[in-house]
Amino acid sequence: MTEKFRPNLHFSPRAGWMNDPNGMIRVDGVWHLFFQHDPDSTVHGPMHWGHATSTDLVHWQEQPIALYPNDLGTCFSGSAVETEEGAVKLFYTAHSRTSTGEDYQVQCLIHADRALSKYENHAANPVVPNPGLTAFRDPKVIWHEASGKWIMLVTEGQSIGFYGSDDLERWTHLSSFGETHGRHSPGPWECPDMVPLTAPNGEAVWVLIVGLNPGGYAPGSGTQYFVGQFDGTTFTNANPPETELWLDYGRDYYAAQTFFEHGGTATPVAIAWASNWLYAKQTKTAAFRGVMSLPRELRLQDTPDGLRLAARLPLSAEAGFANDALPGTSRTDLMADLAVGEEMAIVLFGEEQPHFIVGRSSKERGSIRTIRQPIAGMDHFGHDYAVDLPWPTNDVLDLTLFIDRGLVELSAAQGLVWITNLFYPASPDSPVSVTTRSADQFEELLNG
Repeated sequence: MTEKFRPNLHFSPRAGWMNDPNGMIRVDGVWHLFFQHDPDSTVHGPMHWGHATSTDLVHWQEQPIALYPNDLGTCFSGSAVETEEGAVKLFYTAHSRTSTGEDYQVQCLIHADRALSKYENHAANPVVPNPGLTAFRDPKVIWHEASGKWIMLVTEGQSIGFYGSDDLERWTHLSSFGETHGRHSPGPWECPDMVPLTAPNGEAVWVLIVGLNPGGYAPGSGTQYFVGQFDGTTFTNANPPETELWLDYGRDYYAAQTFFEHGGTATPVAIAWASNWLYAKQTKTAAFRGVMSLPRELRLQDTPDGLRLAARLPLSAEAGFANDALPGTSRTDLMADLAVGEEMAIVLFGEEQPHFIVGRSSKERGSIRTIRQPIAGMDHFGHDYAVDLPWPTNDVLDLTLFIDRGLVELSAAQGLVWITNLFYPASPDSPVSVTTRSADQFEELLNG
């Protein structure tokens, strides 16, 4: 371990820059994670597709670079699918610039072997030309069983476009969603995904996932989602347009994507980039920049606020945290048994100031305040904000902290709320301790 902040159980590249997860697919029992990558720099540059594989979603083996820039441009984000015949296809955005310096983006197809070790450009690329949009990228391809066709989701600036195809080569625009729904900002909606899930009452529901940068729940990058229906042509939001739902309430969970698996899966697994564009190019690592989140299994859950997305780690990922021999890596389970008006502070890394404060504001509601101290050289890194949540009917809020050399993923309320935050403690490889105290003991520290 030569990198002070290289995690044990979260994937990071050997060297160079990494951002969005791409082309996530499981083939013949192997999980394939592709990612936005510049192997020659630790800041964002000409995008390639890096590649890593795993058989348990815990231990990752980095593979040779999969996609390189070509005459159509650099390789922005995309996805992967397996056909009924067993063929594996990758889709990505080729990014270039016009003579006036504006972004120009088109969608391209790659033919891969089943081992995903050989890649051939489709002769007729691009398969989806640019319709005149500056932001037109991040193709996510899924199979829609009910209509018997492939669906591609594409960023269209402030909306997500839906395209349909019978052969993965010829695509027709079907509809667009989003201009009056959810949260918007000066940046485009990007990195879309859509998965079918079963509600607790047995109803089939679709969940649309969209990256937003800037404009997240907390400053900078964020990942929102919508619950609704998709009929093969149009996505219909089940909530009022102004409803805002968030896959993660932390600062460092962006561009989440799920793995494609032939035949579908009842439990989609998602991974996100654990960083934030406000300071991603300034993070405190040397040979590499960029870390992926832990994998999360997605499910729907009824709440007092309506149907909401919840998540938990796959059993294999949870097992990885049972190994006490990994320095700086731990799992801690807590129970916040609070009366109305009480608070509990959580302090990590042997430090003095709290990192989280859990409070109960009423019989039905509570909050988790997340606090991060500023770091010199990292713009906009410090924060202090709260996440509202429904308080469990049994009066006790469950909390689980997965900590990996400074990267903290906090789960609460049976996975209804996640908060993913990077920290850069003085000794990330030392044993991690969690101290819980009443919050009023820390007021002098917080206000001093």
